Amino acid sequence: MEDHIGTEKVVHGQLWGAFHKGYFSDPAVARPLVNTVMGVLAKSPADVVVDLGGGTGFLLSQLAAQGVSDATALINVDCSEAQLELMDKAGIASVHLPIGDFRRSDVAADNQRLCLVMRSVLHYLGEDGLLPLLGHLRGQAKEGEYFVHQSAAFDNAHDAACLNALYRNMRTRKWYPSVDDLSRRLAVSGWRVAGTISAPPLVLTSDDLALRYALNPGDIARIREVMAEEFGGMSAVYRQTPNGFEADLHYRIFTCVATCR
Repeated sequence: MEDHIGTEKVVHGQLWGAFHKGYFSDPAVARPLVNTVMGVLAKSPADVVVDLGGGTGFLLSQLAAQGVSDATALINVDCSEAQLELMDKAGIASVHLPIGDFRRSDVAADNQRLCLVMRSVLHYLGEDGLLPLLGHLRGQAKEGEYFVHQSAAFDNAHDAACLNALYRNMRTRKWYPSVDDLSRRLAVSGWRVAGTISAPPLVLTSDDLALRYALNPGDIARIREVMAEEFGGMSAVYRQTPNGFEADLHYRIFTCVATCR
């Protein structure tokens, strides 16, 4: 996954908390995911909660603030040193590792119960890398253990295709599925989807995306032209602005259980 981050490291570190209008550091935005994880832990306690691709550790800090048991270890796994350096280490451990290299033995003893959490990571793998990563994560879990993740996914294939076209034209390898498509891929990988709920969408502006993906004014103009030709410059998830564009990245929270293999 580290190779997929590329130019995005420019927004890691101090800038990350305020980026995208503070979406990833806003407790209110994170609350649906935090509440979902807390509900899972209430019915299926875990000895170790691991946030995969947890960045600055914000999600784990929110779980701690909500009263996760002191007996539960909180571990942040991320490949970015700049993100991990900003982590509040009070009660949270870190592992500097790409999630594709993550192993259960890195964080838990064989007799311990594990709960995996994740927010806004799966799209980094691209379409070809998604199934292998989901299968790898299933291989680290025991039957009945949970994987709770907030992932970008769209209600229909047209909206997913629109965002995929946008990101393809920004020269990234990210890829977005529909909710049904991602649910199928989870099932194939050995994860039963026990439930899904919507999470707050992320409004993406061309100014933020230009910084994140090293786009120049010529790139923005080209993207506007291509998206206008393919989608009329307007869709349920994409719209042209006077000098750029905006897009809505839709999120869904998936509560998944490891099935018998």
